[in-house]
Amino acid sequence: MSNSSNLRITKCINVFSDMNTWIDFVIILCNDKNFTKAEEIVRKAYDDWWTLPDAEFEPIADWICRCLDNNDIEFEIYFKDEEENDGNEKNTDRN
Repeated sequence: MSNSSNLRITKCINVFSDMNTWIDFVIILCNDKNFTKAEEIVRKAYDDWWTLPDAEFEPIADWICRCLDNNDIEFEIYFKDEEENDGNEKNTDRN
């Protein structure tokens, strides 16, 4: 019998671009009650990154993370591994 205490069911936000394949990461919230707010923040941050001069030289993941941090949203971010043949993903814990 498996130990269900090691299982966490959660929602995530996958940020990606069909035209820019280097944009591909997942944000997992530490608290699902903030999901709707976080989704709105990520959508706005993604759109703003393409148009705001302040974001021009900042990596998109950093920009989105900063927007979440500024709104007191706790999360973890996982980046897609460039080498897809091994299936591993890079993890960066935030907050």
